[in-house]
Amino acid sequence: MQQNTRFFFAFIVIIIFISYSNTFYSSWHFDDKPNILENKKIQMSEFTLQQMCSAIKADPANPNINKLYRPIPCLTFSLNWYFGQDNTFGYHIVNIAVHVLTAGFLFLVMRLLLCIHYKKKDHWRIINTAALFATLFWALAPIQTQAVTYIVQRMASMAAMFGIASIYAYLRGRTSTKGKSCWFILSLLAFFAALSSKENAIMLLPSFILIEAAFFRHSITKHQIVLLVLALVFILPAAFFFVYYGLGLTPFSLSNPLSFLDSYSTRSFTFSQRILTQPRIILMYLSQIFFPLTGRFSIEHEVILSTSFFSPWTTLPSIVAILSLICGSIFFLKKYPLICFSILFYFLNHVVESTILQLEMVFEHRNYLPSFFLFLPAGVLVAQILHSIPSQSFFRRAIAAFCTTFFLIISGHATYTRNMAWATEETLWSDAIKKAPNSPRAAGHLGEWYSDKGQPELAYKYFKLALKNSKNDPNPEQARITALNKLGVLFFDTGEYQKSLYYFNQCLDSDMYISYCLKNRILVFLRLNYTEQAVNDAQLLISQYPYSVEYRYLAAFSLYKYKKIDDALVMIGSINRLFDDYQAMQLAGVIFLKKNDYQNSLLFLRRAEEIFPSLENKINLAVLSYLADYQVPLEKITRAIFYGYKKENIDLLFKEDRYDILTEDIQRYLYQRFEKLAYHNEQ
Repeated sequence: MQQNTRFFFAFIVIIIFISYSNTFYSSWHFDDKPNILENKKIQMSEFTLQQMCSAIKADPANPNINKLYRPIPCLTFSLNWYFGQDNTFGYHIVNIAVHVLTAGFLFLVMRLLLCIHYKKKDHWRIINTAALFATLFWALAPIQTQAVTYIVQRMASMAAMFGIASIYAYLRGRTSTKGKSCWFILSLLAFFAALSSKENAIMLLPSFILIEAAFFRHSITKHQIVLLVLALVFILPAAFFFVYYGLGLTPFSLSNPLSFLDSYSTRSFTFSQRILTQPRIILMYLSQIFFPLTGRFSIEHEVILSTSFFSPWTTLPSIVAILSLICGSIFFLKKYPLICFSILFYFLNHVVESTILQLEMVFEHRNYLPSFFLFLPAGVLVAQILHSIPSQSFFRRAIAAFCTTFFLIISGHATYTRNMAWATEETLWSDAIKKAPNSPRAAGHLGEWYSDKGQPELAYKYFKLALKNSKNDPNPEQARITALNKLGVLFFDTGEYQKSLYYFNQCLDSDMYISYCLKNRILVFLRLNYTEQAVNDAQLLISQYPYSVEYRYLAAFSLYKYKKIDDALVMIGSINRLFDDYQAMQLAGVIFLKKNDYQNSLLFLRRAEEIFPSLENKINLAVLSYLADYQVPLEKITRAIFYGYKKENIDLLFKEDRYDILTEDIQRYLYQRFEKLAYHNEQ
């Protein structure tokens, strides 16, 4: 039995790795950027307890709030960063490993459920075969690629992994004669680990009740009722307080439980439209799971909102179909537990993300956990045909074996093919815009891709398309502002500052306060030498985000360009953890240079060089070392600059594509001194 289990696990691992073998170097996408690439708390540089504690509080939406945020996956992201920085290989290895472990636990759980269901030892062949096929059907379903290949959705896959581990430990405790309490404790710990990965794991609690109702007979004694009540009294409040206070998730106010409805005001759909539309989306998910055609999968879907039971006409039939499935499954749960349990488990675990909360309408990764047992009845059917001797004819068994193998090959191929779309940002969003041509998100990301690749004409085309279709986004005003900001950045990068200013002004005409638009307008003002306007915007930015190091530096920078050097120094002094910010150190060094205080200038520029070694800082240090009469290893660079008799030497050293005002000022300073120093050398 143990040898068979090892063989099954090895077979599952091999099949999964083959299906996902083309994803090891797939790029970053969408929410990967704010959660990992732009999240400083995730980017562990030293393996210390302090940095690990910072990682588990790395909420990208609230970086200054000191509360847990999906701590377990965030900690794994941080460890990935520590060992490989932004190389996606390690992240994909971990994601696939999580998928493999989830499949392994799923196999064990389904085998336990089938053992409970059949209660006979002579069914082992059917049980093992059914559990294996059902697990492979689930693991190879192409709808799972969004939870596995999309790096940040490790949050969803880890919640599922710990969730199925919790169910396994619970079933072991429920069926064992010894060590029950240990298994139940392990189940509880795994449940909280799942909850620490993603909040939809809260539905595991009613899932345990569903398992009890489907697979166990109950003649409950008073003692058992008391124990059950005590367990619920402990677990439910503990789970609530863990989510509400520990993880800092507040989907509603305790004083106003319906406060979550207020956030629908920023959505492109209403509460009633969401409730009416979701049954159609759920049925779409089911069709994707059982008919895995690659052309039906996408990170973006165009959904026609249901505005009534009859618009569109599929609304009412979808609602009736789902209610019929749920009611029928409840009614026949004891008679047909395998089929009814798989249906009820699916709908039950969609409750958090597919009902009343103001989440976006469609994301395929939401099916990762709910779809666990959907293929269990199919696995049992195949196993019964293959192993029922002699009741099934050879022809019927051959047909069953062929169809099963064919479906696995089709699913594996569809998964492999779907993963090709995740290779780069271009492939993902080009695929999305073909399937959802009116998606502003797909157009915006394609525009970013072409902008990064130096194709401004194509970038402009897609940014304008994103602006035109912004009304189709789940957050229309946010999408409009994002498109305007991207257009502003595009023209900023191409040097068309007046056009850039036009789009940033449009961004800021909105009722929504968008800090990055204001920051970008400050940069345009500095380019255009509108220093007074830059200072005014910077002060507004600081008033809204007083603890932002980036914005305080920008304010100091604006004051420096506005010739308020002393005020700029005061602003630099207010930056939190000043001596860890190389830009602030660099700016302070240049300001002291302006004040002819070479000693202090050297102090700050040396610190900038320690934090962020660069040619620019080395040149600055060389210049100042000469001026302060210091003998340093960079003296030769100094002599090359000052005594080369060629101003082109300075141009070459400062030739960079990026815009850097500090470098520009040092360069100007050298130009001013060049003739005098060269003349002095001739004498």
